[in-house]
Amino acid sequence: MPVIPKITDVFVTIDITHPQTTNGLKNSNIFVKEDKESYKEYTYLGAVEADYPADTSVYKIAEQQFAQSPAPELVAVTTFTGDSTVKAQAPAPSGVTADATSDGATIKATTVTINEPGDDVPTTGIAKAGFDYFYNNWEFAILADYNKDDALALSNLIEHGGYDTKGYHILFLQFGEDNKNDATEFAANSRTWCFYHTDTDELYAAALAAAGAQGTIGQVSWKFVSDLANVTPETLPASDILALEKLGLICYVHKGNNDNQTDDKNAAGYYIDEVHGRDQIKATVEGNLQNTLNSAGKTPFDSVGLGMIAASLDSSMSLSYNAGIIATDPDTGKPMYSTHVPSVKEVGRFAIASRVLKDTTFGYTPSSAINTVYVHGNEQQWV
Repeated sequence: MPVIPKITDVFVTIDITHPQTTNGLKNSNIFVKEDKESYKEYTYLGAVEADYPADTSVYKIAEQQFAQSPAPELVAVTTFTGDSTVKAQAPAPSGVTADATSDGATIKATTVTINEPGDDVPTTGIAKAGFDYFYNNWEFAILADYNKDDALALSNLIEHGGYDTKGYHILFLQFGEDNKNDATEFAANSRTWCFYHTDTDELYAAALAAAGAQGTIGQVSWKFVSDLANVTPETLPASDILALEKLGLICYVHKGNNDNQTDDKNAAGYYIDEVHGRDQIKATVEGNLQNTLNSAGKTPFDSVGLGMIAASLDSSMSLSYNAGIIATDPDTGKPMYSTHVPSVKEVGRFAIASRVLKDTTFGYTPSSAINTVYVHGNEQQWV
């Protein structure tokens, strides 16, 4: 998938190691096919109705999102033109080789040139619009009208897009009885979640995207985002729910005193809060470092300037830890993150002359949550 260039002086890339700024990370973006490509934000339902009548899919999704409590500050709408042409599966990474070893193989990949797009920039369809407005004020993508080719094209762009091709944003897709088997097509994509709802008039995925995103990022277990407005829980038998889960689908059901999700993990094995938190860390680090450069007047390429970079990076990670995105070490009680900014001696004269600081790194372990509890009891008889 294409490198999506961004105008910034700070490039933050996160690799996922096992075991291991865009704003608007609480906003949804509704993608709809029209005769012209555009992007627009709406802060209240009346503004949406001025462009999309009440009987349109866009209006109904916006109405559903603004009905949640708390409601989002805005809903974005992206229009796209043309048809989407995609393969049935996410594309395999290019430039990858495997060298045999005694333990299996060592995988090597050609390094992506950060922020330099290649010749695979999309020229039509939903992927082009997603590419053009990739860094606008949104995080959750919603389709106004489901089309498998459009859904796959956007899913693949979100999975592999960004200035480092490591992906950004989250896609929520809703399926019904007629197209539930399509969910298997998205099983490999870590940034796509598939939801099933019997009543296709109830916009379950849109409601969840709005309600779940409004809490503090890092402190929401999406499995327990409960009691969505205008969404009724499934009445399907447990065997049917389990069959849907095998297809990679999440359902809305009644449990205890509330209605919420059967799970918040997608078929690729990723939890919504984990990926949402990853995007928040990336945006925080990038934004704070950019502001450090902006406000310094001139950041000297010496121990003082490198210290400013180090302080900004550590502050961003500390903020992310305090928000609940980063785990606490169970043995030491300390945050599970690390940062490294090279010294002047490590960067060398050429880097100083070119005014480019490389090899600045951070690592972290995402926080976890208790989603399921198994309890074993014992009854003691009198005799």
